[in-house]
Amino acid sequence: MSRVSIAAMAALSLLMLGPSVASAADSPGFWSDSSESEGPGTSVAPEASGGAIAVTVTSSGSTVEGESFSRSVRSSVVPACWMAPGPTGAEYYEEWKPGSENYNSGTLDSFAAQGLLHKDFEQYATDTEGRWYEAECRFEAPGEVRTEYYLSHPAVFVPAGEPAPAVDVYVDPGVLAQIASENMSLPAGTVRWNPSLEGSGATVVNVDTWVWVEGASERVEVTASVPGVSATVTAVLAGMRVEAPGAGSVRCADAGRAWVEGASDAGACAVVFERSTAGLGVKEGQVLPTVTLSATAVWEASWTSNLDPGPHELDVQSVTTTGEVPVAEIQTIVTG
Repeated sequence: MSRVSIAAMAALSLLMLGPSVASAADSPGFWSDSSESEGPGTSVAPEASGGAIAVTVTSSGSTVEGESFSRSVRSSVVPACWMAPGPTGAEYYEEWKPGSENYNSGTLDSFAAQGLLHKDFEQYATDTEGRWYEAECRFEAPGEVRTEYYLSHPAVFVPAGEPAPAVDVYVDPGVLAQIASENMSLPAGTVRWNPSLEGSGATVVNVDTWVWVEGASERVEVTASVPGVSATVTAVLAGMRVEAPGAGSVRCADAGRAWVEGASDAGACAVVFERSTAGLGVKEGQVLPTVTLSATAVWEASWTSNLDPGPHELDVQSVTTTGEVPVAEIQTIVTG
């Protein structure tokens, strides 16, 4: 009577194909983000100037396991246009009074016709302390933005000792969308695979190896806002590419699904390793020979704004996380 025994080659501990799973040793993030949280975001009103103003950035989303998450940070942005302190009443009058160079050049009529001449400026002809607050825009601001802001924000005279005019700045929604995109942060995910042999975490040659990312996000929304303007970036997981030396590459529709005993292979994200890692060297931090398993998430994103509904497509982003996988070869030995 014969008996069949199963042995592992090359010092890999082949114990049993149980429901255990393996993960990347250092639990790498599925999407890295360098920005640090600074606590709850708050909108800080800027002074009437071109200085940076606070931006509230909030994000929310869900993982493939159905868990929700949220985050709030603060950023800053330099407005495209703002109201800035300008000449005193007396200085402005000197520029535009009858007999001045501007008056005699005909510029006075042109400015008055366009609504750009400060209204009732003659009333402040002798005021040497109060100042006109005037619309000002950065040179790089779009021409139509500058024109609209100048025409819709006439100068305001503020006597000495009185507060500056109420803040009214213009921030490009596209700039807020960029800030939202840069502050997008997803929970760290962990690459896992099965088969995963007890004791070694090894998968097996010529067997479908399921791969998934535990804790991966599938959708996230980030909104960056200042008073009156906001932009929201929505990112959706569009798929995942899994590859490893000796296993080729496969494109999956999502971040994979966790292996459970009795589960069907249909729809699983899986690769097949064609050779053992027994003859390879041992990498730093590992105790067995391994190959690097890479899981690259592909995200599609777009943004909308309360001033510009869009949506506007953003560049597709891809982020790769890795795990070190030992691969065992099963050998059937028949003895009589």
